Parts: sequence; structure tokens; C-alpha cells
Amino acid sequence: MNALIKAIFVVAILFSNGLALKLLWGWFMVPIFGLPLISLAEAIGICLIVGFLTSQYIPKKDEENNEALIHSIASPVTAIVFGWIIHLFM
Repeated sequence: MNALIKAIFVVAILFSNGLALKLLWGWFMVPIFGLPLISLAEAIGICLIVGFLTSQYIPKKDEENNEALIHSIASPVTAIVFGWIIHLFM
């Protein structure tokens, strides 16, 4: 996979993780703990900090790296869907 496509995936992963955190924060943290809403930029920043603090390097084959990129985008989307469903019952 060339560098441009990888860069696009990184931006998409950052955006999707930030969006997931922003939505889940608003649905659960605000009503339960009375915390303020966070912006998308703040959510992306929090994701970057948590990712930096918890990152682990595990070398993989090229085929698995493509699957990891897809999983990195699908994971926050799945969290948004299930969070939205749970939010409907609150």
C-alpha cells in the first residue's frame, strides 16, 4: 500500500475514533457525571494522548496490516452503533 493511501487511512482512523469518543462522551459521560460536552478536536486530542500512552509495537505481515487498518476504522463505527442503541434506552 502506498504512502498516500496509508496517510488517508490514518486521517480516517483519527476522525472515526474522535467521532466515536465525542458521541459516546455526550451520550454517557455528560448525563451520568454532569461533565461538559467535548468538541471533535478535543476528542481527537484525547484519542491521540491515550493512543500514545497505550501504544504497543507488534510487527505483522503486510496482509495483516491491511486488515488492521480496516479494523481500526470498523472498531469506532461499531462502538458508535452499539452506544447509540444503548443510548436509546437511557
